[in-house]
Amino acid sequence: MSDTPFAVVSLRGDVPQLDDASDDSVGAFRQITVDPALGADALIEAIAAAEITTPWILVAGHDDHGLAEDLVERILDGALGVFGLAGLVVEGAVIPDGIREHEVPATLVTEDVAASVRDLAADIAAWGPRVPEAWAQVIASSRTDAAVRATLARRALVDDPAYRPTALTPAQLALLRDVARRIIPQGAGATIDLAARLDRMIEAGESDGWRPTGMSTDVEAYRAGLDALAAIWMRGPAAQDAVIRQVIDGEAPSGTVLTPDQLSLWFEDARNDLARVWLSHPASLARVGYTGFATGGTGPEPAGYLVLAAGEREEWEPEELGRLGAAKGRTA
Repeated sequence: MSDTPFAVVSLRGDVPQLDDASDDSVGAFRQITVDPALGADALIEAIAAAEITTPWILVAGHDDHGLAEDLVERILDGALGVFGLAGLVVEGAVIPDGIREHEVPATLVTEDVAASVRDLAADIAAWGPRVPEAWAQVIASSRTDAAVRATLARRALVDDPAYRPTALTPAQLALLRDVARRIIPQGAGATIDLAARLDRMIEAGESDGWRPTGMSTDVEAYRAGLDALAAIWMRGPAAQDAVIRQVIDGEAPSGTVLTPDQLSLWFEDARNDLARVWLSHPASLARVGYTGFATGGTGPEPAGYLVLAAGEREEWEPEELGRLGAAKGRTA
């Protein structure tokens, strides 16, 4: 494990006084300085060679906006050996459109580059869960297919606390967040905004495509379901759990939006969607100990499993998964 919770990759030279702030809520930073004159290809190789396993922030100067856009696009498209891009600090008057469209957390430098980096790092740490370093290393490796790495890199980006819903109303989104907290408790610390991610999934038509007979499309079903649930929702965890049990059992009071059976059917879909959204995050994959995403690979040899015994792991898997098992052939 690294001694620093964040890394900084700077295109503008060393960031002075980065670790001199009296506020130590973020901790020390590992600094990697790269020369923008090398070009995007060489810079990707340099970042990969640095073997960054913590979340990291890219710092771009006034003249580096185009290069920063190129790097962000390549990294989020699954560049080999690179994972964990968490945000950007940019010098200039505006954040480039190419950064905004990828929805990477970004901030403009005000007066102090170091302070801007530390503030953004503190926000990132507060807004979403951290992918453990051993798992970040596996995701960055050639065992993980580029398309899978790209998907996980985007899913690892923290959620915007000021997110505005696109499929739901603000009130419906707030209720869905309440439901998510009861259905998928994420424990202490930073959490995934499951409701916001589900809202985007619904708007984009990226659900599983299945729905019970007689139910409407996902957008319509979620709007109707949340409106029906709002009519019987209660304050307080215990009361909310009781409402949830009623809905699951099909015993909720009859309403004007959906019948109790329809509400129960929709709620089954909603629970499944929330679970899928949670499990799709790389930090959740680490939490349940699932390494199946790293069996596609772009290396010279197939990237399957050789050790299958319970409580045993292969050399490339995180140590927390068990004792190192014996296997014939290559496992890394």
